[in-house]
Amino acid sequence: MALSKGQTTRQKMINLMYLVFIAMLALNVSTEVLDGFVLVNDNIQENIKVTTDRNHQIYSDIEVSYTGNPEKTKVWYDISQDVKQKSDSIYNYIQYLKSEIAKKSDGKDADIDNLKSKDNLDAASEVMISPVGGQGNNLKKLLDLYREDILGYISDNSKKDIVRQTLSTEPSSRAKKDNKTWIQSAFDRMPSIAAITFLSELQGNVRQAEGEVLNNIIQNIDLKDIRVNQLEALVLPQSNMVMRGVNYSARIVLAAVDTTQRPRIVIGDKELPMEKNGLYEFGVGAPGTYKFDGFIELIDRSGLPLKRSFSQEYTVMEPMATIAPLLMDVLYSGIDNEVSISVPGVATKDVVAISTEGGTLTLSRSGIWVAKPSRDKIGQKFVISVSAKMNGVTQSIAKKEFRIRALPQPLAYIGYKDQNGNPKAFRKGALNRSVLLGAVGLKASIDDGILDIPFTVLGFKTFSQDAMGNITPEVSNGANFSTRQLDQIRRMNRGTRFFITDIRVKGPDGIEQDVYPMQVTIN
Repeated sequence: MALSKGQTTRQKMINLMYLVFIAMLALNVSTEVLDGFVLVNDNIQENIKVTTDRNHQIYSDIEVSYTGNPEKTKVWYDISQDVKQKSDSIYNYIQYLKSEIAKKSDGKDADIDNLKSKDNLDAASEVMISPVGGQGNNLKKLLDLYREDILGYISDNSKKDIVRQTLSTEPSSRAKKDNKTWIQSAFDRMPSIAAITFLSELQGNVRQAEGEVLNNIIQNIDLKDIRVNQLEALVLPQSNMVMRGVNYSARIVLAAVDTTQRPRIVIGDKELPMEKNGLYEFGVGAPGTYKFDGFIELIDRSGLPLKRSFSQEYTVMEPMATIAPLLMDVLYSGIDNEVSISVPGVATKDVVAISTEGGTLTLSRSGIWVAKPSRDKIGQKFVISVSAKMNGVTQSIAKKEFRIRALPQPLAYIGYKDQNGNPKAFRKGALNRSVLLGAVGLKASIDDGILDIPFTVLGFKTFSQDAMGNITPEVSNGANFSTRQLDQIRRMNRGTRFFITDIRVKGPDGIEQDVYPMQVTIN
């Protein structure tokens, strides 16, 4: 509406106020829509609580299984602890972002669950997109890292697709049409309550992904599976391929056997002595394929005999090479991988091994072979060919392929010593300020029970919050706390929480990467 000539000053003022009102109305978000976000956020919080409680119960079941049988469940227990640490880390970081948006909207005493300025259009943009201290890119990077780590632990492809979709940081088709990134479409000029609800949904998706991994772990360690109605007699040989002149060795067991009683084992027409505890050994003769059979018998809970028959073939063969990696069934690029290579009956000096594809292979002074895959061969094959000198003639014995993988992502930690002088690694939780100051700085390593590889910390940031609710970032350009960071820690009161983020490390393979952030509470 234009201002016409000839109008009175009062009429012009009324028309101008009307124009301003129309403009404000166009920018205003309706109360019903904002209240709808509150309802959705409340429902998401309830779902998160249910999922978290269910995950905690599974963690408890895994803990019980590990305590009762650590040898069987150690690998899966370690995986569960790794998943818990990573899930809690990113969940708590998202919670921190929600808190910052709430404070930008309502002030330092803001309540995330009872937001007053729900329609604030600046808070989310300042926290997530601001050129100075904006957390959006960091959140995207951490979500991408977490998603790929979690997908590696899930075997079901359909469940993988669900996790990949729910934790995706790709912009929607509409956002792409508007030339917006995932961060812009989620937080740019978005009401505070909408941004917080979106972050709550991400937290719920993190807990759901965590639960998928835990369900996969349960299936692998059979926490609840008794199998009393599917008993099978099993012959477990050390190898189905036996070289001439070597004893055949096999263990015969009944799956889910009751440890309070030993089964009766009969092979052919002879009973295996009880003191053998299922170990069956005999000498082998000329090369060829042979077979033996028998049955295993156990008394069930009703006192009746439970009998299962078995049959097993084995092959006697001439000597051959065995190749076994000392770490895993893969080789890691950029580092030395120890590999044991031997040919039974042949001296080490008469065994020759070469790498025909994927990198280099050398023999160390200790007699262990060292494979070093090329950095540009990740995802490809590393091939080892073995030959041996027997009876004066060099013969090709075997060829083995390995998968080349990049080193797993390391975790950052603060190293210190306890009261007894034992080295400790702090990754999250509460820590005395004196211990924190005495620790000097950060360290990082891969330490999953199989690999123990240190990384070099290149730099990191710390974020603290003063009494006015202001966030102060400080930067270190190395592994040690900077002078400003040490002063920052000294000023913190007991109970203060601060985050260590943007942790950049360099591995022995020369690759630089970012690792998960840390949350520290001053004790």
